[in-house]
Amino acid sequence: MYNNLGVLKKKEISSFKRGLISAKLGENKNKLFNWLGIKSYREIDFKQIDIPDSKIAALAIEEANDLYSPSLLKHCYRTYFFSAGLALSQNLKTDTEFLFTTSILHDIGLTDKHNHACSQQCFAIYGGDFIKEFALKNGIDELKATKMQTAIDMHLNPYVNRKKFGNEAYLLSKGAAMDVVGAHTFQLNHNFIHKVHQEFPRTHFKKDILNTMTSLNHKENTRADILFKMGFKKLAANNKLNSVFK
Repeated sequence: MYNNLGVLKKKEISSFKRGLISAKLGENKNKLFNWLGIKSYREIDFKQIDIPDSKIAALAIEEANDLYSPSLLKHCYRTYFFSAGLALSQNLKTDTEFLFTTSILHDIGLTDKHNHACSQQCFAIYGGDFIKEFALKNGIDELKATKMQTAIDMHLNPYVNRKKFGNEAYLLSKGAAMDVVGAHTFQLNHNFIHKVHQEFPRTHFKKDILNTMTSLNHKENTRADILFKMGFKKLAANNKLNSVFK
């Protein structure tokens, strides 16, 4: 967890950078174990995943439709389906309403209406504050609203402790990373990923997501700023999902 602005101190920056390296090593280990047959993941069908039919989900869709660009909106939908697919592949139970609402609104701080915050604080922290207020205003209890806030706060983290922060926060981080930089793709079968991209194409996404990092003047020492300095542009540009599933 970070301070109210999400500006990391020196020790937090070092810890964040170590976390990025550790997360990549862990991903490579799991990929190797999967290839060797030591660790396996369930095959997932796109039809197994539904968008929840609830008040908060419907309101989140309205908010997203009003605020996101088309490519960023599709990214948020893909984040949900990847996150939900990863849950099924690992047999993890989730609150679908929670996972969908946080997925669809997790990048609200990058939208034209809200991206003024990027130069003042971490956009993920801003998004967490937004989702908590949004949830409370629309009938979600304080405990769940706070957990939703934490999930969006932490979605830029290279690793989210599932036991400490819950399945939804863990999955949101992994689903978002999968769509943006191609992490964890080995956990989901090709047909599932293909169907997600049929429903929510990646049109202009690479250009637009890179633009959010280069044009929004992210506040120094926020996670977005650190990721950019550590080579985010290259990772996002080389995301194999952009070339395989155009």
